[in-house]
Amino acid sequence: MPHQRELATAAALALPRFVSATVRFHTAVADRLGVTPAELHCLQLVHSGATDSPTELARLLGMTTGAFTRMLDRMERARLVERAPDPADRRRLRVRALPDRMAELTELYAPLAQRFGERLAAFDRRQLTALVSFLTDGETAADLATQQVDEAARQPREIRG
Repeated sequence: MPHQRELATAAALALPRFVSATVRFHTAVADRLGVTPAELHCLQLVHSGATDSPTELARLLGMTTGAFTRMLDRMERARLVERAPDPADRRRLRVRALPDRMAELTELYAPLAQRFGERLAAFDRRQLTALVSFLTDGETAADLATQQVDEAARQPREIRG
């Protein structure tokens, strides 16, 4: 049986391969739907219930509100989403996924979702708790790293002679 350090190293090496494979899959799905990967990501955020707020979607996607509005315009033309008034405040808009395209998306994701579901069903409670903790901490770490990269990009570069 591998030692703790070997397992940690194996996990650290497997993570970028997993992320790369996931990016390739999402890119293939986006190509199949005729959208960009960012548009697919937006569609997933809306469909998953993460948020339907245009401002929050722009933030989650790392976009300005202007760039997000242009992307939303393209997504509406592609019949992926619609803007709808917020029932709680009619001055605000909400983004809703259109059901016919969601059925297509669900079909494309079904094999991967089934595989992940089978693997997760084999985990015990302790393993699932550790996985959820790792993924949650990883999301926080990635968000912080993104902020650092963004802040560094805004800093003037030193002129070297």
